[in-house]
Amino acid sequence: MGWGYEKKEISKNVSYTLMTKTEQRVTKLLEMLRVHQRVDVKTTTKALEISEATARRLFAQLENDGDVIRVHGGVQLAPQLGHDYSFRISALHRSEEKTHIGTVVAGMVASHDRIFLDSGTTVLKLAEALSLRIQAGHLENLVVVTNSLTHIETLAKWCKVILIGGEIRIERRDVCGPIAEKTLTIFHVDKAFLGADAINLESGFMTTDERTATICELVIERADKVYVLADSEKFNKTSFLPYAPLNRIDTVFTDFGIAPEIVHTYTNAGAHIQIV
Repeated sequence: MGWGYEKKEISKNVSYTLMTKTEQRVTKLLEMLRVHQRVDVKTTTKALEISEATARRLFAQLENDGDVIRVHGGVQLAPQLGHDYSFRISALHRSEEKTHIGTVVAGMVASHDRIFLDSGTTVLKLAEALSLRIQAGHLENLVVVTNSLTHIETLAKWCKVILIGGEIRIERRDVCGPIAEKTLTIFHVDKAFLGADAINLESGFMTTDERTATICELVIERADKVYVLADSEKFNKTSFLPYAPLNRIDTVFTDFGIAPEIVHTYTNAGAHIQIV
């Protein structure tokens, strides 16, 4: 499957317009905090190219949202965001790349498709792009099966969404466990779109816990086509558990940040990589 230069440029422009200037600043600031844990006003004004007054308003917004706490001269991450997996921090990390991947892949979904969307943050960008396509009249009669609580807000107003039952995980904003697994066995979908916490040459597609791995394994067995959406940072990483070998996924979509030698190595190992 190939994508022409013109389509890539159009999709990229669309992805950038989905974020306001304030959202871009919030994204960059949270990524800075993710690395450094604490930033001051001077560092923020220089990195974001904003005034001190704007920086302080941004600090106040994040404090009201519960993402940071004020310290002398700046802010630091709120304690609850120090968990191994924070959905919001993960969603904002490399947001432009994730948004672009989601926007392009949304073009693969056709009217009348029955699809599965997992609870990954790059798949969330796909859900947002699908919502825009439906509202624009480019997509109709879509049915989405999902374990993601976030997709209810994004898609349920615009198409049929089937949320499988199960135990709620607040930190991942999804459901999992025996009830979720049993419910999945009654569905068959045309296309499944999954995320990955890591993609490893030996272990394949990996995730952080056994419940997420089981969900992915069940979905793979019940989909005609399976796609993974993962930004280029996920390659050559490891996580806790594998859920599929490299050759089991029909296509993995990633961004142009991936090195050519990585594409060559993983392709030779059986992966099907599409750069978008």
